[in-house]
Amino acid sequence: MPKAFLEEARKKCAPEAECVALIFGISDTALSWRWMKNVAASPVFFKLDPEEVYKAIVEAEERGEELLAIFHTHPGPPTPSWEDVRHMRLWPVTWIIANVFDWHISAWRIDGGLKTIPLEFI
Repeated sequence: MPKAFLEEARKKCAPEAECVALIFGISDTALSWRWMKNVAASPVFFKLDPEEVYKAIVEAEERGEELLAIFHTHPGPPTPSWEDVRHMRLWPVTWIIANVFDWHISAWRIDGGLKTIPLEFI
């Protein structure tokens, strides 16, 4: 992950509502991201506009990129909620979760079970 993404997230995200971004790239290399509006405006879960998601994915594919990860914040430990796990089954990409207060970050995937994924910021 680019360090620029993390710096941007720290400036953009606040505890009042989960902050969400789609991360695109090639293979396992993140090249771009798109901040998404959390239409739920909730501090404990997020909901995205499907048309906005579709548009972001189409634009990434036009650049030769694919959806690699979904980033979002939690107002606490960066572990998947039951709602996250449910959606991880529908969107089988890496899920990156950040504690919006201390910026501890972890990455997760559903791969025969819930597993943590190493995450490197470069």
